[in-house]
Amino acid sequence: MVNRRTDTQGDGCASHTRPPRFLGRQLAICSVLLIATLDAPLAADPPETQRLEAVALAGEGQLDEGLERLQALDARHPDRPRILADLIILWRQAGENDAIVRRTTGLRPTDVPDYAHVSWAGALRDAGQFERAALVLDASRHRLGTSARVLHGVVLAESGDTPAAITALETIDPLPDSAEDLALMAYGMRLAGRPRDGLALANRARDLDPDHRLARQEQLLALWQLGAAERALAGVRAEPALLEEDIRWQIEADAIAAEIRQAMDRHDRLLTDGRPHEARAPLVDALERLEDFLDRTPSDHPQHQRAAHDRVALLRELEWMPEAVAAWEALPPVASRPPFARRAAADAYLAERRPEAALPLYESLLPADRPADLPLLIALYYTHIALEDYDAAGDILARADRETPAWLPAGEGREPVANWERVDVDQLLVHDAAYRRQDANAWRSSGELVERAPAHAGLRNTRARIARWRGWPERADAITSIAAAWAPEALDTRLNRAANARDLEHFDAWEEELERLTTDFPRDASVRRQVEELADRDRASIESEVTVGRTRGGAGAISGDRDRSWRTRLNSPWSDRDLRAFVEHRRETATFDDTEGRHDRIGAGVEWAAHRQRAWLRVDRNRLGEAETGIAAGWSQWLDDQWRIGIEADSHSLETPLRAAEAGLTGWSAAASLDWRASESLSTYATTGLLSIDDGNRRIQAGTGVTRRLFASAHHLTETGADLYAQHNSEPGGPYYNPENSGSATVRLDHDWITWRRYERAFTQHFHAASGLGYQTDFGSHPIVELRYEHRWDINRRWAVRYGVGWTSTAYDGERERRLYGTFGLEGVF
Repeated sequence: MVNRRTDTQGDGCASHTRPPRFLGRQLAICSVLLIATLDAPLAADPPETQRLEAVALAGEGQLDEGLERLQALDARHPDRPRILADLIILWRQAGENDAIVRRTTGLRPTDVPDYAHVSWAGALRDAGQFERAALVLDASRHRLGTSARVLHGVVLAESGDTPAAITALETIDPLPDSAEDLALMAYGMRLAGRPRDGLALANRARDLDPDHRLARQEQLLALWQLGAAERALAGVRAEPALLEEDIRWQIEADAIAAEIRQAMDRHDRLLTDGRPHEARAPLVDALERLEDFLDRTPSDHPQHQRAAHDRVALLRELEWMPEAVAAWEALPPVASRPPFARRAAADAYLAERRPEAALPLYESLLPADRPADLPLLIALYYTHIALEDYDAAGDILARADRETPAWLPAGEGREPVANWERVDVDQLLVHDAAYRRQDANAWRSSGELVERAPAHAGLRNTRARIARWRGWPERADAITSIAAAWAPEALDTRLNRAANARDLEHFDAWEEELERLTTDFPRDASVRRQVEELADRDRASIESEVTVGRTRGGAGAISGDRDRSWRTRLNSPWSDRDLRAFVEHRRETATFDDTEGRHDRIGAGVEWAAHRQRAWLRVDRNRLGEAETGIAAGWSQWLDDQWRIGIEADSHSLETPLRAAEAGLTGWSAAASLDWRASESLSTYATTGLLSIDDGNRRIQAGTGVTRRLFASAHHLTETGADLYAQHNSEPGGPYYNPENSGSATVRLDHDWITWRRYERAFTQHFHAASGLGYQTDFGSHPIVELRYEHRWDINRRWAVRYGVGWTSTAYDGERERRLYGTFGLEGVF
């Protein structure tokens, strides 16, 4: 595994590196001849004489003839231990290990003379019967000498009895003066999990014989097991034939894995040190080496598959998420994947907005019987959020909260130590409240965290983010400045600075910050989103809305029997001076019995917006008939996070009633507004305006209202409000609806239901209901009702459409009118 884990090499390579037979040909023959000489007094015994003759033939090089005679003797005299012992030695010399295993099945070590035990144990070892081999030498090894003791320790290690093997090899004192025995001891120690001792023994063997093959092998394998895969690889490259190809591939794969881990650690350190532009280089270098290895290894080789999994993890660390997904999906199907590769693939899927693919991979990593890794729980939480499954996300967050205590036990008699992972859980609790639109709770919790750890830059950045989400960019900027005092180059701080500049409409500062972020973090998803938002300023945009209505009852005093309105505005891209040009078409028509009133004007203008100020100027004229050129202008400014003021004026105002326009009258208007916004939960407004019509009438109007949030969750938002409106006309009467005084007082209820959402794409249903009383001079008060139902489709980040239907009931001049209308709107950035 690559992702910060320690690779080990061990028992799996034992069968590939087992040393050759323990005894050479001459040693075996000499042993038999020596025993035969010692047994000379028994020569009068015919079987013994025949045994000695057979051994002598083998010693003279006639091994097959000697074996044939001994086998015949053993068949005739199976109870003669010396015949069996000599036969074992010659069989071993001839490589007939299977014959030895078959013949000795069921025998005890005491049934065979000691001098044959080494050959017997060697045959059993080559047959993989390590426990029987150890049992054969268990009592006789001390009588047979150092080489037998070495072999005994080796077969114990090969049988898996590690403690006994270590004891057997450690008690060999003095150490043998044979390079062969020392190399075997090195092999046994390495196999028993003591590669450091194995390396020392292999070095000692090479001191005696620099060219000893087994000693050279054990040096490389011990270095490999000790984690020095790069040094072992250097030795492999110097002598490629020293180890089998599979082992060479495995050592190289381990060396690459070690480089990847080191590159990841260095990447993290450089990021922490505020050097992100240098952090990627080690990862890129490691990737190049890994790609070369994959090109050279067969695609079906286990080490190729392992390196392919390492590649997925490395691409994810580089934040090359599309490439990581492609690398994962290109892997051949297998029953299971390494956990680190599954985690990397899940991260990549989530970053690429494919949470449905990430979810099963994350869930496969969850342990059932112990606390889960906190970063895994956080990733799983965000996966459920992306899938809009807030219940499941809440369950994961509750588990993270439960399994991540603030203090960790430090052992008996010692003080508990702080668990810094708890900070991540606390921050996630804050963000979770915000995602569920519990902004006040998120703000309160973030403040409590900052009070407990005022010097923690991450907590300050979290609080700044919540402030910005609540519509307080100035406060967010001030909090971010404090975080920057401790961690100016942290990604979180820099993202906050960029987003604050955007919301404060400091566009030059926003662009400069994003340029630096793009250089240092080109693949970061949050950076890319802001870069895309900034790029929208270089694109043209459109806003268009159409309303069609039908009125029944009354005299159609305001809207007429049938009414239509259409407004479309095309905006140019923003310039470097925060200016853009626009063209705008506004059309309103209504039928009054057999006549029609019309506003149909087209114009062009320029708009400036920066530093939370906005100003615009438009020149327009009638699209048909006489030009009647008009000029309009407006300006607004946020004074701070709560207050905004605005004014505007129009020399040819479309507020002039359509009946007045149908009678040939025009008018100019001026208005002022004042908005106050405590937060997302409470806001109020006040407006006042003047409309001056050619007939001498001065219409003064004023309104105020308040909006309060009643309920909010991840998918539902309910708000209520109240509005007051009053109007006075200086010259009541005339050809249009023009009472001396009129007004209304209403309460309203609005509900948004995000019925479906996938990142920036969403379908939202909107319900609006309002009711109250209207008033008109000479006619008194009357009830007012309005109902509206709308759909909004956010097609992507740049385009949205909405449509709906509404119904109102009110009275003019004492006669009730009921209006049914439909709307359609489009807004987008090209």
